[in-house]
Amino acid sequence: MQMTRTLTLTAAFALALTTQAQDQSYSDCLVKTSSKWGAPCDHCFSYIEGYKRDFSGTYQLDLKNACREVIEVKVAVQEKNGTWRTFPVRALGPEESLNAFACEGSGKYLYWVRRANDTEIVLPTDREIITAYNGR
Repeated sequence: MQMTRTLTLTAAFALALTTQAQDQSYSDCLVKTSSKWGAPCDHCFSYIEGYKRDFSGTYQLDLKNACREVIEVKVAVQEKNGTWRTFPVRALGPEESLNAFACEGSGKYLYWVRRANDTEIVLPTDREIITAYNGR
């Protein structure tokens, strides 16, 4: 009797774990680890006083995959004028990070996440992001 009860509890626990994994929202896997204003950015070319580069408006953020599964991420960062700087879809393994930036940032960013190779979830294209979120 004790053996049957132990097996039943073990099976119920295993079922609960697999059910929870299927219901997982992969957007919870992506966490912001840092953000900074005014840090040098190799991709930004704003100048003051002749030829001195100005990074005062740059906004950069680091995002990390906090889950144990590989995820695919699409990120957009808003510029001060309301346009969105989009980045290609990136696959992030566990504990891997990515950096995104805006040269004259507003501090706003968007991201979309799915489990790697999940074809049921369609990540937006750059054009869809720019059209849907322009000025927001």
